[in-house]
Amino acid sequence: MTLSRGHVLGLVLALLAAGAVLALWPQAEPGVKDAITRKVVQMTAAAERKDMAELMDGVSDSFRSGEGWNKQQLKGVLLGQVLRGSWVRVFVRDLHVTEVNPTRGDVQVKIIFGRSEAEQLEQLAQDSVLSAYLIEGTFEKQDDGEWRVVQAKHRSLSPTELF
Repeated sequence: MTLSRGHVLGLVLALLAAGAVLALWPQAEPGVKDAITRKVVQMTAAAERKDMAELMDGVSDSFRSGEGWNKQQLKGVLLGQVLRGSWVRVFVRDLHVTEVNPTRGDVQVKIIFGRSEAEQLEQLAQDSVLSAYLIEGTFEKQDDGEWRVVQAKHRSLSPTELF
């Protein structure tokens, strides 16, 4: 059986239409826990790349820390942490996200900064300078649909608390 030019064209158009429907089909939004987890991962990756614009995009303009810092003051603290030294590795440990409501979630996470070429956290202690923090904070879904930190507090971790 041979197909006519019209049948082939119709088949191609049908396949294109099916592909367009699949591509444009609305995707389910991730849940609060997944959305916040992704944001934390994005922010730590931005810190490793020393991309302060992307890192700070994850912080709300209304941000307040437990230390009384606003967004600009937090940026100064993070600049000192991220831009100091040549190699920065940022590791996330023990990330816990709790959904408060559909637009708000609480986070507790250990963030470990290292000045090292280590690829894995276990290698970081060799020939490295480390600083580690327990961060507790709150993310909110903003009017533009992005999740951002609205409040946070931190405390330094001792080496025994890292693992």
